Amino acid sequence: MPGMKTFIILLALCVVVTTHAVQAQKPTIFVAPLDGDMAQIQGWQPALGEGLAEMLITELGKIGKFDVLESTALPELMSEIKLGEAGYVGEGEKVEKGGYAGADFMFRGKVTRFGGQKKGLDLGGFAPRGIGALGVQQSTADVRIDWRIVDAYNRKVVKTGQSVGTQTGTSFNIGVGVNGSGGNIGFQNQEFMNSALGRATVKALSNIITEVTMFDLPESGRHKSQAGKLATENAKVQAAEQAARSTPGKVLAVPAKGVVIVSLGSKLGFKQGDKLALYQTIDTKDDKGEIVFSEEKLVGEVTLDSVQEDRSKANYTVDLDVKAGWVVKAR
Repeated sequence: MPGMKTFIILLALCVVVTTHAVQAQKPTIFVAPLDGDMAQIQGWQPALGEGLAEMLITELGKIGKFDVLESTALPELMSEIKLGEAGYVGEGEKVEKGGYAGADFMFRGKVTRFGGQKKGLDLGGFAPRGIGALGVQQSTADVRIDWRIVDAYNRKVVKTGQSVGTQTGTSFNIGVGVNGSGGNIGFQNQEFMNSALGRATVKALSNIITEVTMFDLPESGRHKSQAGKLATENAKVQAAEQAARSTPGKVLAVPAKGVVIVSLGSKLGFKQGDKLALYQTIDTKDDKGEIVFSEEKLVGEVTLDSVQEDRSKANYTVDLDVKAGWVVKAR
């Protein structure tokens, strides 16, 4: 069984390391695939929402305000864990469960306009695993996104906004196969980026990023919970230290004038240079010589000179005939 001192050191070290980690980390955020208003956007598909989410992940990662967590490729990440569990990955290289970072905040958005001013984007055969033609025509693209940031710990909405982007120019008609990872919506597609719809999308996303950058985030519920746990652990450390140092000791021996051996050592938190109050024990005995009452009288102090685990050598300067059995206490 480890001594009290070992326990205190380990507990304090854990608190210090955890406190540093909590203070050093940026808040984490993940972007949920955006929803589309089916009543306003003709032919909306989930892959469009994933593509917009990927664009937002890229932009949020640039502002340095968050640690952005992956959210659109979770199946692929989880498959990596399964490969390790199945034995296909070496023991020292496999991804373990429990390693994912937790989210402080979630970005959630709903696209209420995405395309032409009247009926939205003509997706022209856009469907999962479908193939169609890429149509090009002049149009005015209108993109509107209602968005919010939610505290992932307590579900409280901490920020809401509405962003609009409008652009006139070449239209963009998606008609290619969609595999569930964003389709043709994204920074990597130059045809989309050069179109009116792409430029309107970039404007809408840029407005969101500007608002998020200027917004002062509150402390997340997850961080508050961690801070509360740290405060509890700090209180335990302080209580343990106080309890250890409040343990009285005794003078075990007086090997020389001005030198004593006391029963307090490093396992109770004492170190070289610590000063202890020295008490003379005064016993009252009955007529049979048995002690019936004891009291302590403060007579001076001793300074620890050499500290071992369960005892220490100390020196004193008071002109007293110190005896074994006298009491010492932390000041």
